[in-house]
Amino acid sequence: MRKKRKKIKNHKLHRAITHIKLHFANSGKLEKLNQLSEVYMALVQAYVNHIFDHQLKEVTKFDDFPDMESGLSERYKRCAWQQAVGIMQSFFSNERENKPELKKISIQGNANIIRLEVSKTSSFDFWLVIATLEKGKPIRVPVKMHVYGYKILETGKLCSGVKLEYKKDQWFAAFVVETMNKKPETSGIIGVDLGIKNLITTSTQHFGQFSSKLKDKVQQNDLKRRRKQKLNACLENKGLEPVSLCNEKLNGFVNNEIGRTINLFVRSLSGETTVVLERLSVSGMKFKSRAMNRVLKASRIGYAMDRLKEKLDLNHIRYATVPAAYTSQQCSCCGYVDRSNRLTQEKFVCKFCGYTDNADVNASKNIAKRFGDDELNSITDFREVKSLLLKRFFERFPDVCSASGRLELGVTLRKIGDSSPTVNQSA
Repeated sequence: MRKKRKKIKNHKLHRAITHIKLHFANSGKLEKLNQLSEVYMALVQAYVNHIFDHQLKEVTKFDDFPDMESGLSERYKRCAWQQAVGIMQSFFSNERENKPELKKISIQGNANIIRLEVSKTSSFDFWLVIATLEKGKPIRVPVKMHVYGYKILETGKLCSGVKLEYKKDQWFAAFVVETMNKKPETSGIIGVDLGIKNLITTSTQHFGQFSSKLKDKVQQNDLKRRRKQKLNACLENKGLEPVSLCNEKLNGFVNNEIGRTINLFVRSLSGETTVVLERLSVSGMKFKSRAMNRVLKASRIGYAMDRLKEKLDLNHIRYATVPAAYTSQQCSCCGYVDRSNRLTQEKFVCKFCGYTDNADVNASKNIAKRFGDDELNSITDFREVKSLLLKRFFERFPDVCSASGRLELGVTLRKIGDSSPTVNQSA
């Protein structure tokens, strides 16, 4: 009989083409676009205020939007509502307190208000047909694609959504390209360790090595922050409004790296994979060095964990969480737990069996082994986790325990023999 080939399902990926300049539009069209953006952003801010004032934390983009006076059409109002809901969903998930004040000008339009047409001439690649405040009188903006955009266009087809942004006294457009990629055939249980040097680490691979760049940017930000604090002190004495201490470039860099890393990781998974994550308490994580604590805060590990879960849900990939206590101190080979096992931030050497590995890789293996361990997962106090792990270790290697109840690491291996010790933590 002929064997049936296993079908590999395709899945859709979306890639953005950004920074497309709209500098070919004449001054009249740009003036109409400026007038439109002013009214549009005022409506988005009004919707944001409404959601904030009523604390609508369960609001969705498909809910009925409140009736507010505006010169925009119903289609524009729907787009403004969806943009405001997206802003507030991020606001509530990050547990922010101050009401958002929108300073950036951006219009996230769908095919109902911004239509993309392929140009029939060689002068331009596309035409953006944008609805304006005047009913039935859209403007047609010519678009010339840059080299990087051509490369992305070759991989898929354009989606209908277009984003318009105004920055540095110029209008830009952003397109979205939908591509089809084959899912890899990797499956099974994969443990994931989130960190600073490597954002995502599994037992076989690292994703997102941006810690060196992040440290440099944090140091630069510290210098700018000190200068701004001195400036604010002078402004306060003069009764003037202080400048913002927030570094949007740093936050944007971190968010982009997190998004890119998570996309790469999710693409490496199949639908049969179960991803095992740690139950992280970011508020309790800290270093002795203040500089490293600032890097830890800038890395936004908690945000990365939330984004990873959202991406796994979106791609219908199952995930589970396990206790994070002592995953970095426990040996994935024999199960021995000791803080001295981790000699440095990167290197792990077990004091009992001598097993050596990258510290993050060793932690990811421990995380994967804790999946399905009901006894361990039911523990809420992290101190009890270590007691249970050491109890299992002593049951596996009873000759290790001395009369005083401590470990005799110097003679342990000679007592047990030449065989490499192993442990089944889920037993």
